[in-house]
Amino acid sequence: MKITSRWHTPTPCYRAELRLDLPPEASFVYRSANNMPLLAAGSPLFSPTAFDGEYPSEDVIIAGDAATSRYILAGAITAKRSLSYFSLIKNGRFHSITVRQPGIFPGEEPEKLLILEGSDWRQLLQAYAARAAEAMGQKKLKPTENVTGYCSWYYYYAGVTEKNLNENLEALADPANRKLFPAKYLQIDDGYQTFQGDWLDQDETWPTPLPEIAAKIRAAGMIPGIWTMPFLASTSSKTFRAHPEWFVKAPDGSPLVFAGWSPPPDNHWVCLDATRQEVQEHLQKIFTTFRDWGFGYFKLDGMGFSLPSGIRYDHRATAVSAFRTGLKTIREAVPDCILLGCGAPFMPCLGLVDHIRVSNDTGREWLPEGAQLNCDANNALPCVANALHATLANWWMYDRWFRADPDALMARQDNTSCTEGEARLSVLSGILTGIAITSDNLKTIAPERLQLLAKAAKYRLHSPVPQLWRPDTWPQVFTGTWNGGKAACIFNDSDREMTWQLKDIGFSGNVEELLQDMGTLHTSITLPPHDGAFIAEKGD
Repeated sequence: MKITSRWHTPTPCYRAELRLDLPPEASFVYRSANNMPLLAAGSPLFSPTAFDGEYPSEDVIIAGDAATSRYILAGAITAKRSLSYFSLIKNGRFHSITVRQPGIFPGEEPEKLLILEGSDWRQLLQAYAARAAEAMGQKKLKPTENVTGYCSWYYYYAGVTEKNLNENLEALADPANRKLFPAKYLQIDDGYQTFQGDWLDQDETWPTPLPEIAAKIRAAGMIPGIWTMPFLASTSSKTFRAHPEWFVKAPDGSPLVFAGWSPPPDNHWVCLDATRQEVQEHLQKIFTTFRDWGFGYFKLDGMGFSLPSGIRYDHRATAVSAFRTGLKTIREAVPDCILLGCGAPFMPCLGLVDHIRVSNDTGREWLPEGAQLNCDANNALPCVANALHATLANWWMYDRWFRADPDALMARQDNTSCTEGEARLSVLSGILTGIAITSDNLKTIAPERLQLLAKAAKYRLHSPVPQLWRPDTWPQVFTGTWNGGKAACIFNDSDREMTWQLKDIGFSGNVEELLQDMGTLHTSITLPPHDGAFIAEKGD
């Protein structure tokens, strides 16, 4: 197969096309999103309709024929100046895969592409992930323990006060609680600051200086973390009012203003121009100050808003290259700290962050009342179901591109409508990824729910691979290893009871269920709607 390519002017954009020679019956497509929200409603693995059309994907796409086990992957393995947008073209049959890379000028080297062909599409994705990580300078990850911690957002949201934090700090530091859930990080979330963009200024509900709060967290045996949106500010912030020239500009030369999610007067946002030396010095000051205050874990939020098209000081810079310049500035300022990217474009962060959110926002409900799964209008709603599905869709990134954050685990019984089974599904996403951050209040959590949360701190399915994944459905079974033996996470996200035969998912002998304490299973496992299980081979 041969790639044909060309550059497009006057708007700079590199374009290329890969002609396909799959059988006319080919109907397998896997597509991806370059950020935590899913690209479209429904599973990323699907069969297109009988009609002609274009099927978009970001970063990577797979087209194939399941009957002959022939699959073709096309993906970008770099994202230093541009993101890559793919489309599968169906014209009677699978005709071609096209790619475009905005911002690449004629004669300029485009982002590197990779074409792979094989009989197992899952192995193609794993090989692609490894090649992209290498090309982007991502060090190989060797996670030896689960990441555990606490953030306040999904219990208090922006109304969090210092009093709320102290109550949870006390509960997290309690020896009985630490034995079950040994949180390594305690993150101060959105709500401590005066305005978005003024990260070193404290709201009046936080009277104690941040260095003293950080010292108290460290004294309790945890690493202090803090939330920021490092490249964003509201038009009400001191930072913007003092330095409007620091921000990306609209075509008329005025600061480019867009709508954010914060309530007024913080609802209008602007993006820092990281190509300016003064902005780099501003970012360095913020993060070195936080580190000097004792913080060692940083949640970098709003990063998907941090690549707007606009006018920058360096006119040759692209949105992607400017974003990476800003992220490199932060990385160099705090090289010994953990950086968590949230709402972040995945590939431009490779080699620069430690963890990335791979899910939609979670929420206090399995699914908001009246909402439907796989509905375009409801696909991005904050809820446990949407967060879970996005996490499952991005399985091939885990521990290859970064530690994968499934968002806060929802184990609690208070301040939520989630059933115990839905809480198990949320906790199971932590066992699948190896990150167990929670917003549950350990002062009020029921003992059985705390025991459930404790299992997310203890167990991990290493090297997970989806099994029995049919097009137009979500994966429900992932196999991997635990404690040296074969193990599996089972997700019944459906509205009906389901049964799985153990032999169909690769188990030849007896297994033990560890999440619900079902004991030994011999031939099958049955789960009610909205429930999950973690099974592992029994030791000798």
